[in-house]
Amino acid sequence: MALFNSDARRLAGSPAVLFRRDPGNALADLVRRYDPASRMAGDRVIFGNGVLLHGPVQITPDLERKAKLPTGMAAAYYTGIGAATNRRPGTKVWEDGDRLVRGLAARLGGTVREQQRPLSLNLEVTVYSAVPLETERVIAALQPYVDTGELFADQNARQPDSYALTTEEPPPFFVVYWPPRLSRHRLGLPPPALGGRVGREPCRWLLATDYSVADAPPDVRRKVAEAALALAGSSDGIVIDAYGFPVDQPEDLLSH
Repeated sequence: MALFNSDARRLAGSPAVLFRRDPGNALADLVRRYDPASRMAGDRVIFGNGVLLHGPVQITPDLERKAKLPTGMAAAYYTGIGAATNRRPGTKVWEDGDRLVRGLAARLGGTVREQQRPLSLNLEVTVYSAVPLETERVIAALQPYVDTGELFADQNARQPDSYALTTEEPPPFFVVYWPPRLSRHRLGLPPPALGGRVGREPCRWLLATDYSVADAPPDVRRKVAEAALALAGSSDGIVIDAYGFPVDQPEDLLSH
């Protein structure tokens, strides 16, 4: 990835991830997983969700002082908002940029530069698929990972064809389903990591917990990951984590 130019003001005011050593090719590989259709344009990478990624920025003593960065860091990457935001509000693109740098930090051992209003993320994953499974098959795929009773569907009266899965006792994770037509909504467009592999209007199942990404116990992480991968296997779907990266194995979620 080419060396980009930046300045202290933009680095200090944007979602950013800092490294003691530039991860180089490892980061470039993750960028392609985040968006297989991403492209270089001058001094930045452009993603399909409107996020721009600038970096690596070499951290000099002068930049460290001006941007008020923690000591010992060698390289930084920061995000911005592209001119074309795919019909999405700028605030949503900004949040995606924040998620991106947090995902890079989680996988590569980086440090996130906290913003004035840090993004609050709970442990969750989403299964995207071109195949809207019957509810009974969804329950059959997920039930082995729920030990709080039999799963049952609670229909959403406000959104026809959507539903939630729950048990009588609070389950380790809750499930919400949205039909394909909601993929057209600009606030909930599919992530670029899908790369068109499940069509332009996939259905989706959210598996979410009440734990923050930082505080979720390892056993809960594994249970959520294994359940999502089982559902993806049944629906020929793809699992995406809270940061926007694909989950191919439980360890992808355990490292967060």
